[in-house]
Amino acid sequence: MKTRTALVALAALLGAAATLEGCVVVAVGAGAAGVAYLNGDLEATLDATPPRVVDATEAALKEMEVEIQPPERSGIDGRVVGRTALNRKVEVTVKRETDATSKVWIRIDTFGDEPLSRQILEKIKAHLQRSD
Repeated sequence: MKTRTALVALAALLGAAATLEGCVVVAVGAGAAGVAYLNGDLEATLDATPPRVVDATEAALKEMEVEIQPPERSGIDGRVVGRTALNRKVEVTVKRETDATSKVWIRIDTFGDEPLSRQILEKIKAHLQRSD
């Protein structure tokens, strides 16, 4: 009986968590090992080194007409920051995960914007495919 009560409580907790803003959404897509949206950050693992991801991010944001600051990049990490026409901050952080993969975090403003973050990720992945 205790097990059943615990399972019901866990199910209720998970149901409540799913209704919260910024809940986790996980999907798998081409060119990315996994994608999750959590607390305003879109997180993905991409099959590319940090310098390649930074280059693809810079190209993607320019294509979207986002005004960007000079990107920061090294062999192990990088960062691209820009502003949309409505002055919304776009920040993409890249860190090396393995020799061939990078972890990417995309944040829009303070609280995030999942649709825009996913749109940027798709553009980054498209630019990575073009550079293969």
